[in-house]
Amino acid sequence: ATLLFRIRVEGAGNIPQTGAALLVSNHISYADAVLVGYTTPRIVRFLMWQPIYEAPLFNYFFRVLRAIPIDAASPKATVRALRAARAELVRGELVAIFPEGLISRNGDVGPFERGFARILDGTDAPVIPMHVSGLYGHPLSCRGGSPFKSWHNLWRPEVAVRIGPPVRRHLSPAELRQIVAELR
Repeated sequence: ATLLFRIRVEGAGNIPQTGAALLVSNHISYADAVLVGYTTPRIVRFLMWQPIYEAPLFNYFFRVLRAIPIDAASPKATVRALRAARAELVRGELVAIFPEGLISRNGDVGPFERGFARILDGTDAPVIPMHVSGLYGHPLSCRGGSPFKSWHNLWRPEVAVRIGPPVRRHLSPAELRQIVAELR
C-alpha cells in the first residue's frame, strides 16, 4: 500500500484492538479494501462482490483473508453472505462493508443500502464510520465510467483515511451515509 499511495490515517484509535466492530466506508476505488485494512493490524473480513472474489489471480489471497463473497444477483446468496458477516461479528471479529454497493462514478458518497443493518441485527457491535479520499481520478477509481479510464493521480497520490468514533445506536442508511460523508 505504501509503495502505491502516500497514506494518512486519522482516528485509527477508534478501531477497537479487540472485539467485534463493523467498519463502514465509502467506496471510491478498487483500492479501498487495501486502504481500510491498512488502518488496523487486525485481519478484517470484507464483504466483496463475488466476481472479484473469484478472480483467478486474487482468489487465494481473498480466501486466506477470509473475505465474504456476496452475489448481488441472488437474493438468497446475499442473505447468506450477510449472515456469514454477522457470524464473524458474533465471534468478535472485524467486518467491513461498503454499503454503497458499488464504486462511486462521480466521487461523491452515494446512497447506502441496508445490508449493514442486517449484519448488526442482534449484536452489540459498534459501527466504525470511515471515509477514504484522494483516489477519485486514479486508474483504480471509476472516474470516466469504469476503471482505467482516468489516469489522474497516478503516481503515489496522497490518500486520507478518516475514522470516526464508534456508533452504538441504530442508524438508518441515510443517517450512516451522512456520518461517513461528514468525515470528508
